[in-house]
Amino acid sequence: MKIFVTGVAGQLGHDVMNELASRGYVGVGTDLAESYSGIQDGSYVTTAEYVSLDITNSEAVMNTIKTVNPDVVVHCAAWTAVDLAEDEDKQAKVKAINVDGTQNIADACKEVDAKMVADWFLKLYDDYHVIPFKIGYDNWHAKDFKKYIGEYFGDAVLERIIMDYL
Repeated sequence: MKIFVTGVAGQLGHDVMNELASRGYVGVGTDLAESYSGIQDGSYVTTAEYVSLDITNSEAVMNTIKTVNPDVVVHCAAWTAVDLAEDEDKQAKVKAINVDGTQNIADACKEVDAKMVADWFLKLYDDYHVIPFKIGYDNWHAKDFKKYIGEYFGDAVLERIIMDYL
């Protein structure tokens, strides 16, 4: 099984790649940099197959996922600076990454019939904190977000998981 992991330069993507390897899976990592730029700890992710990708570029996402042709995409790429995400001057960029980028990944997964697993950061999407942008719902909480993802993306997004510890 081939698994494509976004956001491998971040802590979650790094750990997902290493966990996949420890379980015998082949992981292909991606992030913005031309080559892996995350922590250089000598673990699997530092030498695994890597593809540079800007998830906000829908054409690049589609082409890359078609080329890699994964069975599963684990989508870890995200804007994770929670407090900064609410700043007015950052909201368009946050939306481009966390919403549009996620849509690009899901659309490509549909195209190649790959399953998509996504991690939604609880500090952004819990029941007490409304995310600063909306797509179709007025008062977004975690339950609304989960409902929206299921309605919009259908079979492409089968799981909503929180991977606090692998």
